[in-house]
Amino acid sequence: MAQSAYGQRLARSFRMRSPPTLTSHTQAGSTLALTELENDTPGFGFTAPQAIEDAYLIGLQMRALDRHELWLDGRAVKVTAIAEGSMHFYDLRRNPVAYIEDPFHPLFLYLPRPALSEIAEEVQTASTVELRYDAGVWIRDPVIGHLMSSLLPALRAQQATNALYVDQVLRALLVHLVEQYGGNRVAAPAPRGGLSPWRERRAKELMRERIEHGISLAELADACDLSVGAFSALFKRSTGITPHQWLLQSRVDRAIELMDDERQTLSEIALACGFADQAHFNRAFSARTGVSPGAWRANRAAAHK
Repeated sequence: MAQSAYGQRLARSFRMRSPPTLTSHTQAGSTLALTELENDTPGFGFTAPQAIEDAYLIGLQMRALDRHELWLDGRAVKVTAIAEGSMHFYDLRRNPVAYIEDPFHPLFLYLPRPALSEIAEEVQTASTVELRYDAGVWIRDPVIGHLMSSLLPALRAQQATNALYVDQVLRALLVHLVEQYGGNRVAAPAPRGGLSPWRERRAKELMRERIEHGISLAELADACDLSVGAFSALFKRSTGITPHQWLLQSRVDRAIELMDDERQTLSEIALACGFADQAHFNRAFSARTGVSPGAWRANRAAAHK
């Protein structure tokens, strides 16, 4: 079976290799993916067709394009100018092909229709969702722009990024798309109470066990026999913070324990605790303790002299 339109397969349509890509999976197993493409050379020409599949691509344009064209089902579509920060929906059942003259830099969200239907059922709206949009018209959506852009540091991280964070951002994108473009504006019912004691204990145990490499929301929800949406809402109701925030705090606490061993460098500790890089470690540590890791270690060393 042909690979879906993200990562290497998407890059081949733009004559590129090894683009930064993040993937996640819904609880039912649908793949979501975010791919970054960038070309600084003008006169690119035509993109190669993608395989026909039951999915959308959502393109967020990180730079403006004045000269471009679009074909759907082999027919030219009237297009508007592409402003920096604007976005467009591409239905992969309609064989989209573009002609591009200007340098370009899009982020593409790969979104199978079953994933939209899964979220729609979870938040108690229609069982299937078709996104409503005008072909050839690029629009601004601050929510989509902010959420997709917030994943850029994770896309570019040299080390494995936090799966919980990626899951939560992509889930937020799905819910927004269903509410704003699926024909139904919905609100999930407020959860009553929080997680039962055994569920909260199990979720925290799993996150501690996977502190270095992370764990997905779907895995946590499955372990607690809940949907992803219910688990996320109930966990926050129980703890006051999201699963990602709880894991981040636990990573900082673990780092504090490891910092007593002066043989380990701060970079080694950051990686052992699951931080993407030293900068990510510094930000999280400072947010939780009020000082940098280096200052914390220096203060502890001075106190023990």
